Amino acid sequence: MKYSIIKKIKTVVQKNQGFDVIIVVASIGNKEYWERRLEASKNEILSPKTQIIVIEEDWPGGAGQLLGTLYAWKSANEILNLKELLEKEGKVAIYHAAGYGKRMAPLCGTEVNNKPGVKLPKIIKIGDRETLLRVLEAAIFSTQIFAKSRKGRICVFWGDQVFLPFRTPKLETKLPVEIFGIEKGLSLSKKDWQRDWQQYGVLIPTKKRGILMREKISWQKFQRFLEKGYLQKDQEEKVTLFKSLGCFSISLPFLETLFEEFFKEIELRRRNLSTDFHLWVPLTSRKREYQTEGGSGIYWERIKKIRRNFFQKTGKKRIIGEKNLGEKTFWWDYGNLKIYFINLLKLIKKTDEGEAAREFFEAEKYLIKRRFAKGLKIKNSILINSEIGGGKIENVILVDSKILWAKIKNGVIISTQAKGVFTQRGKLVRNILLYNVKEETNVKTLPAEVVTDIIPGEGTKIRMRTSLLRDGRRDWQVRLPKNIFAYSEIERLLARIANATIRFRT
Repeated sequence: MKYSIIKKIKTVVQKNQGFDVIIVVASIGNKEYWERRLEASKNEILSPKTQIIVIEEDWPGGAGQLLGTLYAWKSANEILNLKELLEKEGKVAIYHAAGYGKRMAPLCGTEVNNKPGVKLPKIIKIGDRETLLRVLEAAIFSTQIFAKSRKGRICVFWGDQVFLPFRTPKLETKLPVEIFGIEKGLSLSKKDWQRDWQQYGVLIPTKKRGILMREKISWQKFQRFLEKGYLQKDQEEKVTLFKSLGCFSISLPFLETLFEEFFKEIELRRRNLSTDFHLWVPLTSRKREYQTEGGSGIYWERIKKIRRNFFQKTGKKRIIGEKNLGEKTFWWDYGNLKIYFINLLKLIKKTDEGEAAREFFEAEKYLIKRRFAKGLKIKNSILINSEIGGGKIENVILVDSKILWAKIKNGVIISTQAKGVFTQRGKLVRNILLYNVKEETNVKTLPAEVVTDIIPGEGTKIRMRTSLLRDGRRDWQVRLPKNIFAYSEIERLLARIANATIRFRT
């Protein structure tokens, strides 16, 4: 095993060293599914000792990561005394998996409005049967490695992201908040910044003010930070920054401070507050700067009061520290349709990341570098529990599927049965994603097309199509030309039957 971190993660699970309690924040209608599923997948993705608490985020309009975390803490404490557990050096993790999954539409509809239930290319055992790993399960499994050194703290993760740290996963700060990030020395052009950094939260290390958190910095703002001296260049003219992963660990005293401050919002289930813009940024900004970024001066004063009172109470001088997971950390996001496709195709890449992905998903044994048979050519593709009768496929991941004939280059096909897959004119098709397609005849697709079948009941099938180039959030209320329903209409239909179909969902 080349990537020792993967072996260490497996060891943590096998030796019962993972989190004592995990709290999953799920959408309404998915609580029972995840309770049953996660309990059954212990030993595969979770330590046997781990207690599972699933909370439905019944919060109008969504709570955001800040209020969602505090609401999950309150709800879970009604089931188990987590404060007592943490005071005894227990280890707790919260996974945020609620929401419509607009960026993953229409795949989340196929899973009955269960966005973290989207499938990944790995077979696991649930009881006495085999099934495919789900996005949330991959996120939970990969993060168990952080448990051991975070006794008495709460870790907060997104339920659709997997990361394999290159550096030690051990806790390296005594500060109340530890934000996970990837440190990198940068000597960037405008194009590089806009492509690789602009869409992320950025942690800026400074000598006088500690760590500054800023959200989605444009190239122009980056240049202004250089001018103001926030960013220091080294002898090689490089600037050191941390790309935030959006995940963190937090001490019990600071969590309780936040809970007391936002108690009224939690009780009323009002507002949507994120951790980045509504906590880390005002904690590390001056008032005018926060207002310039679109924040409220009154709200900034509220956060200032939290900081001042916490310092007086604890004697601390800083709140936020960074956790550098290492520049060579692998980070796979499965919460966006296009990125889901791109990250899955990394499994067939001839790179270190491709090798790590195959090791994580245990897919190396399914890799076919080259196979020629009568009427069939397979090149650099992965076939997991799948069959293809004829045609030509290259750079294709075929999972739990059966296709009689296909001509595909660069494709991901999951849980699909079809007679044929090709373009409208019977030619080779490129960059396609087929998910849960059930077709007795041929599936004719366009380049970069996504096709899925939503099956709300026995004998009923709703075919949905989109493009990898489209944004599901923008299209949420739109009936695309080939679809008879908008995504929002599908969501409302499935919301009525989610609990009724629980026993049929695997």
